[in-house]
Amino acid sequence: MKNLLYGLLTITLLSLSTLSYSNDDRGMTVDLILPNNNEILDRLSKKIDSSEKYTVNTYINSLPDDNKQGDILVIVSEKLIPLLNEKNYKARFALYVNSKNYQKLELIKSSALFSDQPLSRQLSLIQAIFGNEVKKIGVAYKDERYENEISELTKITESLTINKTKIVEKNIIRSINKLIQSNDILIATSENDIFNSKTIRPILLSSYRHQTVIIGPTEGFVIAGALGTILSSPSQYADDLIAMINNYIDSNKLPPSQYPSKFKVKINYSVAESLGLIIDNEETLENIILNQGDNK
Repeated sequence: MKNLLYGLLTITLLSLSTLSYSNDDRGMTVDLILPNNNEILDRLSKKIDSSEKYTVNTYINSLPDDNKQGDILVIVSEKLIPLLNEKNYKARFALYVNSKNYQKLELIKSSALFSDQPLSRQLSLIQAIFGNEVKKIGVAYKDERYENEISELTKITESLTINKTKIVEKNIIRSINKLIQSNDILIATSENDIFNSKTIRPILLSSYRHQTVIIGPTEGFVIAGALGTILSSPSQYADDLIAMINNYIDSNKLPPSQYPSKFKVKINYSVAESLGLIIDNEETLENIILNQGDNK
């Protein structure tokens, strides 16, 4: 009987030891810095903490004390980018930051998951909506980094002519109006200097007057009156970030900055009706884009 009890005790202790080891197996610690506290960000935090490779400590708007800092830093939103200068972390990630704004900083030992979508995806949405129809597309920009991106797009489009305009004058609306008048479609970039809450109304009114379609850059623009855009959900961003952090932990190398790999289509069907357009449902458009092979 004593031998039996001793055996059961040994098995129990071994089981507890194994369980304890399993619970602590997530060796790396991620400090997740959120810009504020709300339901969406809370869900995002819980999703990011679902990986088996690391644990997450969440903070609001500021870094933890030096003696409490983890191994990896993740900041959410552009306003927290200055925190990436903290050098005590092995790796630093920025989530939901504008690609062009982030690239200007040329940060070391950091990587980003961009908030905006590549222009190629917005172009794929146009092709999914209009098929092989011949269309003239206008693109306005300030950041010179768009120059090469737009030039590359012109090489892969047959039925679409892309006319680019660099905004240099102070009167942004006048420059955009010229593009709207001379093109069938305007792709709105993610440059907030051009497309923002102050310019959206006159731009949309001009597009309605000239029956010009506006694509991009955000869901907010579509709700306000643009025809459609490509966007990614918080859950899709979280999946990509988890993959990037896991990649770093496995390889000890920072993955390159990237656009979200998964996306959805958003269409304002009331605007489509006013423009006399009959457009497939959003899921069908997504499938057309994926079948085009444009998931970059």
